[in-house]
Amino acid sequence: MDGWPRAILVLSLLAASCGFGRDFSLDLNARAYFESAYLSSGGVLSYTEPVAEQYAVVTANLWDYGRLWFDAWVCSALNDQTDEVHRRYGYICEDTLMYGYDWDISDKLKLTTSAGALWDFLFGYEKETDFPVYWYAHQYLHNPYLTPYWNGLGKTEGKGKVRIRAGVQHAFLPFESLTITPFAETTWGDKARFEANYGEEPDNDFLGGALMFATFGLSAEWRFADHWYVWGRYRQYLVIDPQAWDLVENSDSPTAETHFPIFGLGAGCRF
Repeated sequence: MDGWPRAILVLSLLAASCGFGRDFSLDLNARAYFESAYLSSGGVLSYTEPVAEQYAVVTANLWDYGRLWFDAWVCSALNDQTDEVHRRYGYICEDTLMYGYDWDISDKLKLTTSAGALWDFLFGYEKETDFPVYWYAHQYLHNPYLTPYWNGLGKTEGKGKVRIRAGVQHAFLPFESLTITPFAETTWGDKARFEANYGEEPDNDFLGGALMFATFGLSAEWRFADHWYVWGRYRQYLVIDPQAWDLVENSDSPTAETHFPIFGLGAGCRF
C-alpha cells in the first residue's frame, strides 16, 4: 500500500496513541442480515437472488482527537447464480480502517469527515484474483432538515476508476426506539467494472462525464432492548445513463437489470 493511504494509517495510529490516557471509549456494533439482491458500490447487480451478510465495527472514540475505527463485512451467496464464478460461502470480505473527525460549524450544523483505506479479500474464485486496496473517504453535513453527503472509493493501483456517490437523507424518530431514514443518491460509477459485467463497446464513452445509476428508498431501525435492534432497508435501483442502460439491456448476464428493488432485513447489537 503506497502513497497517502499509508500516511492515513500512520496518522490514525498516532492519533489513537495520543488518545490513550485521556477520555477514551470503545464501541462495538455488529449486525447479521439478509438482502434480496446484492448491489456493488460500482453499480453492478452482482446478485438478483438473496445473499447473507455479516458486519461488525469497533470504534475508538478519541474525543478531541476524533475517532478511529475498523470494520469487517462478509457476504455469502444463497443461490447458484454465480457458482461458475466463485464459491458461495464467504466469497468476499471487506475490511476498512478509517479515521474521522466532527466539526461543529454551528449549533445546528456539523460536518463529519472520514478517510482511510479499504481492503477487498476475494475467496474461492475460479479465476485468479488479487486483493485490491482502495482509498476511501466520505463527508456528511448534518443539520435538522436534509443532510447531504458524498463518499468516494478508488483503487490505489491497477485497473479501475474512481467511484463517487452523492445523496441526501433525513432521519425521523416517530418513537424514541424507532428511526426511519429516507434517502436518495446517485453514483458516478466504475466504468471498467461495469463493462466487465455487461460488455464493452468501442463507442461507449459514458463515465467520460455521466452519472451511471441512482438508488432511493429508506432504512429503519427499531431498538427493542438496551443493546439490541432490528434493521430493515428498501432500495430501488435504477440505471440512469442511456449508454449504460443499453449495455445492460443487450447483456446476456443473469443479473442484467436496468431497475430492481432490493429488500434487506436483519438484527444487531451495540455495546
